[in-house]
Amino acid sequence: MLRVALLSRWHPHAQSPDERYVKELLRLPETAVSCVWDSDPDIASAWGAEYGVPWETDLEAVLSREDVDGVIVTSGAHDHVRIITMAAERKKHIFTEKVLAFSLSEALLIRDAVVKSGVRFCIAFQRLAIPQLAYAKTLIESGTIGTPVLFRCLCGHAQGWQDTLPDYWYSPEITGGGAMIDLGFNSAYLARYILGEPYSVSSSFGSAVLQKAVEDVASCNVQFKNGVMAQLDATFDSPLLSVFELSLYGTEGAYYARFGGCNTAELRVHGKSEMLDVNALPKPMNSPIRTWYDACTHGASDADYGIDAAVDMVRFMVAAYRSAELDGTRVLI
Repeated sequence: MLRVALLSRWHPHAQSPDERYVKELLRLPETAVSCVWDSDPDIASAWGAEYGVPWETDLEAVLSREDVDGVIVTSGAHDHVRIITMAAERKKHIFTEKVLAFSLSEALLIRDAVVKSGVRFCIAFQRLAIPQLAYAKTLIESGTIGTPVLFRCLCGHAQGWQDTLPDYWYSPEITGGGAMIDLGFNSAYLARYILGEPYSVSSSFGSAVLQKAVEDVASCNVQFKNGVMAQLDATFDSPLLSVFELSLYGTEGAYYARFGGCNTAELRVHGKSEMLDVNALPKPMNSPIRTWYDACTHGASDADYGIDAAVDMVRFMVAAYRSAELDGTRVLI
């Protein structure tokens, strides 16, 4: 049995009707929600009533419960150091929403706590489990498209100009940034998975549309250690409700995939194009929640979504935002 506490309903992914992580977890055998925690008593009490479980506003009280084996952290990342280190010190397995932290020093504090405690840890790199996106790595490993040359990825939605995001989403102190750290983060960890370690980044961020304190449009030009160039774009201002597009160009062919709304995959090799059946593509790795569950209950590896991968993404984001501050000056990662 994996018994979990839900920590904070701050993130929209923890709010109704989404609640994606807990819904997926509870579809797995021998799982249960033991209790919920939020610093706001009104939120905590209503949340507890929904699940029919005890609620708390005292984090220490939740983490001291014997009927809590692990926690799902969906607080703002500004509170991750406190929450995750406390959970690790009390030997609770940890699943967390992205991003891990806003600075490398904070990320390393969390890493030290997780490693020292020996608990299982996974972060929500959701796009790694999307077949048509993960398939790009297979095309490189098989040599189908030859030597990879250029990678492009766009992640966007319309919630910015539709004004459906909460006000706190535009507070850099709370969110750490805008479109890049929220949406571009998905492109960044996907690029790392497909291409390997990034080497340097040059960023350009804009806020002319929404005119908020954080960027609503972002673009990062990334050089990887293997020489591949990548363009990672993100926006809160897409006319589409949600769009995630990936393009991979190699010396022998090219691959295009889209996730969200219309799921497609197209492969072009030696001048011939083929529309692929997304449902027939090889099964990618398990989702982050399933990986965490298997790690907690059966001792499986959590490395794909593990603490080192989470820290690597903090390194990337710190460099990306530093480059934007320096008007696009290339920054080593």
